Amino acid sequence: MTDRTSRRAGTALPATATLLAVVALLAACDEDPTTGPEPPPRERVEGQSLAEILQGAGVAPFEVRSVPIADWVHHRSDGSILLQRDGSVYRIESPGDTIPWYELDTWEEVTGPIYEAASWSDFDICADCDLELTEVVRFGDPDGPGMIEGAAPRVVWTELPGYVVVGSTYLQTFDDEGRFLRRFGREGEGPGEFTGIADAHVVHGRIVALDRAKRAWSIFDLAGEFVDERPYGYAAGPFVPAGRGRVVVVAMDWSPEAAGFPLHLADIESGVPSLHFGSMDDAWESAPYSDNVQGSVVSRYGTVWWGTAGSPSVQEWSVDDVLLRVIEGELPWFPEVTELIDPAREPPSTLLRSLGVDRTQHFWMMVRQADPKWREVELEPAAEGFQIPPGRLGNYLDTRLDIFDLEEQRHVGRYVWDSPYTRLFNLDGEPAVSIVEYTDDGVPQLVVYRVGWE
Repeated sequence: MTDRTSRRAGTALPATATLLAVVALLAACDEDPTTGPEPPPRERVEGQSLAEILQGAGVAPFEVRSVPIADWVHHRSDGSILLQRDGSVYRIESPGDTIPWYELDTWEEVTGPIYEAASWSDFDICADCDLELTEVVRFGDPDGPGMIEGAAPRVVWTELPGYVVVGSTYLQTFDDEGRFLRRFGREGEGPGEFTGIADAHVVHGRIVALDRAKRAWSIFDLAGEFVDERPYGYAAGPFVPAGRGRVVVVAMDWSPEAAGFPLHLADIESGVPSLHFGSMDDAWESAPYSDNVQGSVVSRYGTVWWGTAGSPSVQEWSVDDVLLRVIEGELPWFPEVTELIDPAREPPSTLLRSLGVDRTQHFWMMVRQADPKWREVELEPAAEGFQIPPGRLGNYLDTRLDIFDLEEQRHVGRYVWDSPYTRLFNLDGEPAVSIVEYTDDGVPQLVVYRVGWE
C-alpha cells in the first residue's frame, strides 16, 4: 500500500453545517456515476414529465449540479460508513436507521489505510438459486437507419433521449418505448466521424463517444448534432461517467506516465486525463490477460470497480485514487487463469466481462464461459494459433451473470445465456442486461431486461 491512501487534511464537519447541506445531500448522496444532478425546482404541470419541464425551460438535463455533501460515500460490510469531503476521509460508526448519517456529529477523521479486504470463500454460495428476467423494451427496425447491426452493440440510457446504441462507426437513439429517433456519425476521420468507437455515454447533457484509433472524444448534443472533437491521447476503452463532467476510462496504456494504471480520470471539457490510478500492486501484471481490464457499468457515486479478465479478484477505488475495497480468492465457476490454454484440447477459460453495483449493495459479475457443447466446435488454424469459425461463437461460449449481497456476504443467484453477446449496462442507476435477439422473421432486435431474485 502506498502513501496515496493516507493523504488527508481537514477537520470533522460540525453538525450545524450538515443541516445546511441536507437539501444538496438528498439530491446527490445516492447518485451513481451515470446519474446527473437534480435540476432546480420548477413548477410541474399535471401529467408533465421532468424531461418535458427541462426541455421546455431550455435546460439540458444534468447540466446544473448541487454540490454534494461528500465526494463519495462508502458503506462498509461492518455497518460503518466512510465518506470523503474536502480532501479528508471520515468514518461514522454504525449510524443505524433512526438518525440519518448526515445529521450525526460523530465524524471521525481517518488518517491510515481505509480499504477493507474480503475473500470470495467467505460468501455463502447458492448452487441452485436462479435469477429472473423481466423484459423492459425491445427495439430495432426491419431495415433502414433504425436497424440493429452487429451481434453485441453497446447500449446506454439517459432520461433524454432514452437509449443510445453504440455501433462501430455510428450512434443510434431510441426513446423509452423503443421508437427509433436518429442515426448519426459515420465512418471516416473528419469531424463527427469515427474509425472505431470504444464506448459512448451521455455526459453532462451531451452524447460523448471515444474513438479507438483516433484516440479522441466526439461530442454531440442530445439531438445528435456534432458539437466538437477533443483529443484524448491514451489507449481508448470503455468508460463510465463519474459526475461533474468527468469520466473514468478503463484501459491499459503503456505510456510512461500511465503504465500499470487501469483507470484514467478525464474531464470532458479538456479531454485529457488528469489522473492515472487504480493499481494496488504489480503482482497481477505478469498474469495472463492482465492487460485486459474490465470496469463497472454502475457504482456508487464517485467510485469505480475494476478487475482483470482472467481473475475473479476485484477492487473498488474512489475517483481521486483511494482504495476502498478488495475482494480476492476463487469462485467455483471462475478459477483464476494462471496460464494460457491449448484451445485444441481444453475448454475456453472463464473471463470477466463486466461489473456493477446496485443501490441495495448487490455486486453484479458477468463472465464469459465455455458452452457445454464447446467440443463440437472445430477450431480453424490461424496465424496466431486457432480461431473460431464464423457463426460458431455462440456454440463455443456462453455468458453467466452472478449477483452477490456485499453486506450479508452471500451469493444471491445466477443466470446463464446460451450466447456470448450479453452485456451489462446502467439503466437509470441500476444494472440491467442487453442482448440482441431475433424475431420470427429474422429481424435483429436489441432487448433490455431487468434482473430480479427472491
